[in-house]
Amino acid sequence: MENNRHNNLDMLEHGDINKLLLRFCLPSLASSLVTSVYNIVDQLFIGNSTGVLGNAATNVIFPVITLLTSLSLMIGVGASAAFNLSMGRGEEDKAHRIVGNAFFLMISFGILLTLLLLIWTKPILYMLGCTDEVYPYAAKYSRIISLGFALSIIGASGPFIIRADGSPNYALVCTVTGALLNIALDAVLVAGLHMGITGAAWATVISQAVSAAMVIAYLPTFKTFCLTPGNFILAPRLSGNLCLLGAGPAFNFLTQAVTQVMLNQVLVIYGAQSIYGAENCLAAAGVAAKVSTIASAVVQGLTNGMQPIISYNYGKKNYRRVIMTARRVIRLILIIGFVIFLMYEFIPVQITKMFGTGSEIYYEFAAKYFRIFFMLIALNGLQSSVGGFFSAQGRPGMSILISFVRQVAFLPPLLIVLPKFFGLNGVLFSGPIADLAMALTAVFLLIREFRKLDEAAGKNDKEDPAASGGSGSADK
Repeated sequence: MENNRHNNLDMLEHGDINKLLLRFCLPSLASSLVTSVYNIVDQLFIGNSTGVLGNAATNVIFPVITLLTSLSLMIGVGASAAFNLSMGRGEEDKAHRIVGNAFFLMISFGILLTLLLLIWTKPILYMLGCTDEVYPYAAKYSRIISLGFALSIIGASGPFIIRADGSPNYALVCTVTGALLNIALDAVLVAGLHMGITGAAWATVISQAVSAAMVIAYLPTFKTFCLTPGNFILAPRLSGNLCLLGAGPAFNFLTQAVTQVMLNQVLVIYGAQSIYGAENCLAAAGVAAKVSTIASAVVQGLTNGMQPIISYNYGKKNYRRVIMTARRVIRLILIIGFVIFLMYEFIPVQITKMFGTGSEIYYEFAAKYFRIFFMLIALNGLQSSVGGFFSAQGRPGMSILISFVRQVAFLPPLLIVLPKFFGLNGVLFSGPIADLAMALTAVFLLIREFRKLDEAAGKNDKEDPAASGGSGSADK
């Protein structure tokens, strides 16, 4: 175990950046994409079995799924960053307790959310934008999937810790196994046994249980250390610091959940006043939200992959490696974002038709939604990637600021004000305006931080000229 630990840390500090990115980003990217794909396949089965109302129902519950993602990222990213920072600083006992406390939080948050949704199903769903026609579908789906919330968080957060321990491939296997099982169960329960949205919900819970079991099975086999029962005892200060480090991406998804609720509500109000109707608007937005998880998966996967490299080298004060890693990943994210933008602009109707049949009016609104609301999807990746760059350094405040600009300062006010003057079009144009404000903020903070890190690296070189040869230089 000692040799494994030494080799893993030496690789993070001195290994070739491109090879490191391939080793960590590819499994993380594949894991995120697989999760996104199985969510989309889930939606495909629901849409084709229950139609527009089924798509609308999953859109109503989508903010709850986003909240789960928020908590999973807070624990997973926070624990991974805290673990690598502690290992970089030589605080190994603290790193052990971080992992144990992370699992305590996963279970606690999951149980709490399950109880809340089971007890107050109806008021919560109507608060999320549900209509009377959609409620029967949304209630069935939400009550079943709530049973697996703790399993969902373990299955989503656990792979972050496993990657931090130097096992990105096993982390990928945990996610892929659950995703493939979900797709297979969808085929059996929804398409084969015609259980509709109920079958899709049970497929989700069962697959989450399998992923969670695989994560738990890894605990006794950690490469860098052995966990003991004492590591799982709650340490409030340690857990608080862990959550703080993961607050950036968590805040991003938490505020996305809130704005999704607002978006659903204004779509119902102004959709009902338009030629499209409330249910068609809800359903089209639900399809678009699920499809857009592909873009989010790419961004989050690459961001998660770069995190261990940045965290460890920031702890070691190898600032040029930090710059090199971030620059290459963010550049790639922008390129992929542009490709996704082209798809949204040119084939939105074809994308929507994959998720079941609908009227011409339904497809017309879906095309408008993709083309206008996601007009700046190519820049949207800066929110998570630049925020993740700061979170990996143990500076969640900057990550929160970037999310705050889009999700709090701009999008909610725009969703309130613009529709009063422009109706449903005002709802659609709120998205790109908020994206532009966020992108400008992220680029400004990123350039400023690169300059600071470069200056700090220069000072380190002067103090220890021998160290500069191994750290590499930031590519311009």
